[in-house]
Amino acid sequence: FNRLKSIFEDAKFVSEISNLLPYLPVIANERCGTWYVDPTKFGTQTVYFKSTDGHTGKWAFNLRRLNAHLFSIIIKHGGCIIVDSTRRGKRIPDSQSKTIPIWCCTINNAPNGEAYLTRNDELDDEWDTEFHSLPSLISKSEHNQIASLIPQFVQKLLNSGFDIQSLSNKLKKPLRPLWFTPSSNIFLHNLPDYTSMPFYPVICLSASKMVESGVERRKGFLYVQGSADDHEMWAKGLIPPLFWKYHEEILNTYNFIECEKIVSQFIQQERLLKLHNSELSNDSFNFVGNTNIAIGNYKSASPPECWMNFDYIINCTPEPYTSNENTPPFPYNKNYLQLPIPEGKKGRNIFYLNIPIALEFIKKPLEENKRILIHCKQGIDRSCGIALAIMIEYFDDKVIRKEYIQNKLLYILSYRTKANPTKSTLKKINIYFMS
Repeated sequence: FNRLKSIFEDAKFVSEISNLLPYLPVIANERCGTWYVDPTKFGTQTVYFKSTDGHTGKWAFNLRRLNAHLFSIIIKHGGCIIVDSTRRGKRIPDSQSKTIPIWCCTINNAPNGEAYLTRNDELDDEWDTEFHSLPSLISKSEHNQIASLIPQFVQKLLNSGFDIQSLSNKLKKPLRPLWFTPSSNIFLHNLPDYTSMPFYPVICLSASKMVESGVERRKGFLYVQGSADDHEMWAKGLIPPLFWKYHEEILNTYNFIECEKIVSQFIQQERLLKLHNSELSNDSFNFVGNTNIAIGNYKSASPPECWMNFDYIINCTPEPYTSNENTPPFPYNKNYLQLPIPEGKKGRNIFYLNIPIALEFIKKPLEENKRILIHCKQGIDRSCGIALAIMIEYFDDKVIRKEYIQNKLLYILSYRTKANPTKSTLKKINIYFMS
């Protein structure tokens, strides 16, 4: 009750900033930020910048979270607003104070390639290559330590196989992180026209008000800073799309008992309608380049429509659609393969054991250029892992090293932007191909 009321209050600040900068798209940073962005107003586009990549002493430029889809958005609109929040003790999460600035600086320097790494005269003096941080949050010492790592982050990106040249041709201005919080109100009504600036603004909007104790008494509820954080611990099955779908009814409750009751009713109602989080997205599947391989969620395999889109289907979940329950297993049915891989820890070893089965199943369809769907519940982990194994096995003849596997994953991520295979999944891939 208190958390949902707090989220709605913080979402008003997001709307306020958007109204002041209507030409910039509002994008939620997974996972916390999605609670503060009303999809009916701002759409469902998200990014994934992790705070752990900005933790002190562990600064990183993570190719698994390159967020390559964000480039086209920034170029098209002249910048963007990325929404996140943080709990008690901070004004801005590490994802915004360090991870995104590291990303911006690395991207800015990558198009210059060797010119940047050798610091030679080919660099354009007007092109901003500096690392930018917020002095009120980041000490000079930490700033300098991060800046000293940028060359190796640039080299990592250059070695990844990502098409830097194509990005360089489109990126007409460098990226510049800027920071807005509820305490920035004094400046908000005198904002410049960022379209005339010599950079693309990447506005890091921290939605929650910093409260010294972490909570603050408000009229009718207790405000909780960073309420959306760790939603698995408090949301009781509620997810952001459902919250915004029913937020008026939920927020009209007067106490936590009434709130929990109505939330439970809505969740049950959605389950009966078979509406899952992945199904609320119109992005049910994505083809990976010109490979004829698509990665999708559970909805993408819904018969009979799925057979209009695909010739072969690999289901990486234990649950088939009802109409497929009597489908005989491979090799008796040559077009459908079910790999009963559970979610979470239970599925780790089962995932590994199913890799060779998937590789055997897919060999002939690939040779015949058939359209192939690989799906799991959300199209994020298991299906991406199987697709990665297929890409490694059948695309390009190279000595398989960790960097090669990473480059293949990066290629998949550039098309299936919501893909986020777990460390466990990637570890099993590495063991399978490198042991």
